[in-house]
Amino acid sequence: MRGTLQKARPVLRDHLARWLHREERRWTAAVAPRLVAGATSIRNTGWRTETVSFTSTSVAVATVGRSGSPDRYVVKVPWTAAGADSLRRQATVLATLRQDPRLPNLRPVLPRCLAQGTIEGRYYCVEEALPGVSAMGLMVRRAWRNMLLRTATGLISDLHARTGEQTVLDRSTVRAWVDAPLSRLEEFALTLSRGPRVVDAVGRLHEELIAVLVGRTVRVSWIHGDFWPGNLLAAPPGGQVTGVVDWDCATPGQLPLHDLLHLHVLARRLTGGDELGDIVVRALHRGIEETLDVSARDVAAWLDAIPQRAALLLYWLRHTLLFIDSEGDHDNPRWLRGNVERVLVSV
Repeated sequence: MRGTLQKARPVLRDHLARWLHREERRWTAAVAPRLVAGATSIRNTGWRTETVSFTSTSVAVATVGRSGSPDRYVVKVPWTAAGADSLRRQATVLATLRQDPRLPNLRPVLPRCLAQGTIEGRYYCVEEALPGVSAMGLMVRRAWRNMLLRTATGLISDLHARTGEQTVLDRSTVRAWVDAPLSRLEEFALTLSRGPRVVDAVGRLHEELIAVLVGRTVRVSWIHGDFWPGNLLAAPPGGQVTGVVDWDCATPGQLPLHDLLHLHVLARRLTGGDELGDIVVRALHRGIEETLDVSARDVAAWLDAIPQRAALLLYWLRHTLLFIDSEGDHDNPRWLRGNVERVLVSV
């Protein structure tokens, strides 16, 4: 029953979002054909909005097409300032990656931003629609899921390899990865009834990670930053990745383990129903291989000689910092309890 309820929650949230944001969706549906006509310079009355969804980050996403044409376009309209900033950043990241001569294999799966601007005071971005269907649908069958994870791992590992470079982790780099999230977690810990115990855990984590990481030679690269099946398009049933979306968290000079762990942790979450924090705690105690059902050889390649415990904690810290203040998470007691407090009291 617990697993059934957990899997039902995203569906219920989607239904609630559609009901709550009817006006935003209606407005976006009305303006989207006009924006596509302007972006493509094909000005006729054939453009029509086919679907409009409203994301958990308050972005209205419209699919626009026209009769008799296979071409489809996506219009994104954020309804918060943070959403607009994220889409602007994504446009910059995508332009940078598209221009990088090292990444010919990545370009076919990158969204192409055709136009961006404002309409009636709201930012918008028009993109070419990528082929394929949401990879979330491939999570239901083990064979499909395994093929998707294999092809997705290969694709993102190619990005890591082609943009990677060896570096020795100095104190300033490690502090940038550790201090900001732990400082935010310390603020959070002070709101808990068992705050002093959790604050002590934060301090221990800081000392542990600094000691383990400073002076270590690792490979850093561009990462996607939120690489999970919900941001992948694929061609079923073979699981070939045809598109990778939502690049606003992409960053150079980061550890590839963030993308690789996130892909497999979230795949496990989708199939098992556990919170991310539960999976991290289990991996800390039982090992990544057993928890995520991957080989020791693969894990060793992902972590690049970083000890498993440090790698898991770094991954969890980065994920927590990205989402602890985001809409839908910062005020969600269940998310905070399952993904933040759950780990803090276990380390």
